[in-house]
Amino acid sequence: MREGEARLKIQDVIHESHLEADILYDGNTVYNMYKILSNLKSIIDQGTLYDDKRPRLIPIGSMLRMPTVGNTILSEYFYKFLINTCGSIAHYSIQGWVTEYPTVEDLKTFFKKNEYGKPVREWIPFWHTDALKIVDEIEKMLFPFQAYLKRP
Repeated sequence: MREGEARLKIQDVIHESHLEADILYDGNTVYNMYKILSNLKSIIDQGTLYDDKRPRLIPIGSMLRMPTVGNTILSEYFYKFLINTCGSIAHYSIQGWVTEYPTVEDLKTFFKKNEYGKPVREWIPFWHTDALKIVDEIEKMLFPFQAYLKRP
């Protein structure tokens, strides 16, 4: 079986068996699509990736202030998918990432053009079929009109 096929089968087993363990194939994580999509639905419903009214500033020393968002709706699992697979740097922490991309509109912009100047789908290698499947579903949720236009 080729890697692309195996990754999709493993992804199905992860979902069907409700596995919580991280599973690697050739050193790369096979992601649970439903865990990510469930988190994305919460983010879309809220409109932001954090649950406070707005980002706040925390003091660093006597003069400098760093923006932060406090509690995030973005899960650690989805965050790791974004930084390890989608062409984003970590921004120091999940709070730093959410401060950089605080709203659903910012997340849409990121999926159109990641931090390396490419659409996320084009950034992911062809053999990473589980991640490509997840990105396809994320784009359907973020851009429902475009998904409707692409239907045969």
